[in-house]
Parts: sequence; structure tokens; C-alpha cells
Amino acid sequence: MTEVVIKNKELLETLNGFKDMFFAIPDYDDPQYRMHSSPKALEDPEYFCGEDYLQFQKSLGLKHSGFPEEHMSMPVNNAYKHDPEKFTEYRERVKFQFAAELGAHTSALLNYYPPRGFVGWHTNWNANAYQVLFTYSKDGNGYFRYWDNEKREVVHIQDKVGWQCRHYYFGKHDEPDHHCWHAAYAGGERITLAYKFVNKTIHAPENQMAMDMRDRMIEEIEYDG
Repeated sequence: MTEVVIKNKELLETLNGFKDMFFAIPDYDDPQYRMHSSPKALEDPEYFCGEDYLQFQKSLGLKHSGFPEEHMSMPVNNAYKHDPEKFTEYRERVKFQFAAELGAHTSALLNYYPPRGFVGWHTNWNANAYQVLFTYSKDGNGYFRYWDNEKREVVHIQDKVGWQCRHYYFGKHDEPDHHCWHAAYAGGERITLAYKFVNKTIHAPENQMAMDMRDRMIEEIEYDG
């Protein structure tokens, strides 16, 4: 997992516009929009971001689906299904138009996390691709964690107030060197946007093109002009 410093002022202005647009939606945090996996997801959310649960998930081997099996969040797609008139403009702008502007294949994630929201340990090997993730934290009271395959340890990245960016190649289940176990917790309000550059596999002809497009996007993010 690689951290990217957002230096592009125009991009940061766009991201802040997305943030302001979301929080201006009336009753954006209505509990009816939320989704959770189990009663324990509400009772003890940080357990599913801890090392015991990570080791349990890893012990499942290929029985792990790739999806986060434990979570609590508000996917914008779910809010849109409940109240399309309130969320259509935001969803269209961030999920579709912005993906096209970035040159990404598609949006992989557009989620709001209320306080105590989280996504438990998972790999994304069901939807492998190069991904770039943007996260907004209202108060810095949250974190992102991933398993470092080389160091054989969990890396904890505390949220900062405002926007952060990171990228990684999420490999398929038969690309073990590129698996990325990761989890995130929202102590305060948190928004995550993720965009995919699809390569099929690291050996496919499309791989170099997807990687080049990802790299051009990162250059734009880091451009301080």
C-alpha cells in the first residue's frame, strides 16, 4: 500500500466540493440507509479491524470471498435506492463523471461511514484491479490498516483531518504475492471513494495499459503547479 500526497490544488478543490455536496444532502445520515453484517458489527466494530479477526480470515484460505464479510457503513448506492431524488446528483457526479475525468475504468467504492462505521479485514481479490482510494475524515478519529506481506505485520495508518490518498494493486486469489488484507474504522464521520484501473491479471496484455493510466493519475494528484 502506497500513500500519495494530494498536492494538486484543483483536485483538492474538487474533492472538497464532493464532501460539501454530500454533507449538504438533507438527512444524509438517516439510519435507514445504513447496512451492517451482524449484531456484533454494531456491538464491537473494532474487533473486525483487529489482529484476531485478521488471522481468522486468513485461516479460511480460498474460502474467503474477497468481500468484507463484516461491515457497517452507508453505501451511497443503498441511499440512492431509498431516496433517488436526494442522491442522484451526488452519485452521478462522484461515481460516474469523476471516474471518467480520472481516466478510471469504474468506481469501486463510494461509502459514507458514520461514527463506529467500519469495513472488516478483506482482500478484494474478487474484484482485482489497480485501485486509487481517496478518504475524507472529518475529525481524524479513524484509521486504515493493512497487512504488510514483506514485513509480516499489520501497518496502522491513523486518519488525518481532511483528505488522504493511497493506491495498491489488489491481486486475484491466484496472485498471492499481490494480496492486500486491509480494514478501516471510522471513529468519526468518514467518506471513501475508490476507482479501478482494470488489468485482468498482472500477466494480461491489458496490465501495462492499466498501470500506465494509474501512474498518470498519481502524477496528476501529486502535481503542485
